[in-house]
Amino acid sequence: AGFNGPRLSGNGGYVGGKLAEAYREACGSVDAVEITFRAPSPIEKTMRLARAGDVLRLLDGETLVCEARAGSVAHLTPPPAPTDWTDVMHRGEVGGSGEGSDFNTCLVCGRSRGVGDGLRVLGTAGPQSGYSLSCYVPHANHADASGRILPEFVWGTLDCPGAYAAQDDGDRRVALTGRMTAKVIEPPKVGERCAVVGWRTGAEGRKLYSGTALFTESGRLCALAACTWIVLKE
Repeated sequence: AGFNGPRLSGNGGYVGGKLAEAYREACGSVDAVEITFRAPSPIEKTMRLARAGDVLRLLDGETLVCEARAGSVAHLTPPPAPTDWTDVMHRGEVGGSGEGSDFNTCLVCGRSRGVGDGLRVLGTAGPQSGYSLSCYVPHANHADASGRILPEFVWGTLDCPGAYAAQDDGDRRVALTGRMTAKVIEPPKVGERCAVVGWRTGAEGRKLYSGTALFTESGRLCALAACTWIVLKE
């Protein structure tokens, strides 16, 4: 509990990041890891890992929750790093998922999560159609002993901003992470102001596609991800 996206299931980015690290331990280092989500990640339940060749699966009993394999983000070309940090910080004041949203308590974008509790990656669609911009200030509670943000939380930062970009501004349909492929290049340090840029890469029926990039204020690219979003049926 506390690592949720929707109130009763795990945040896709966080869960994917945890499984990605387990994949690296079990199957060796790779440039990027692809996580495919098959079912909601249950809260407060013991699950198990099962390896089948070059695939690592996370199972809840006999239910396949998600699976990891080697991936690539080489096809992504991120937009330039933001330069207007007044705008970036403003997104942190007005963005994220507030009261009345299904994701108000989300580990990543929930506005009800306090500083040091949630990641508070708070943003909105824009500044132009098909893009999003989010503010993120790394906290010590999510860092390793060296002060670098842990990989699973870096994955988290790359999750929700992709949905803001993939959906049109004003589109209130619920979309959940269906697949996420991420590469962590150099995690940010505690207190290092960051921005997450999201951009739409396509759509196919109820499947929406986006890229996300995590930048520091100096313009350093920390991580990159490609996401597939599944819009839930009404």
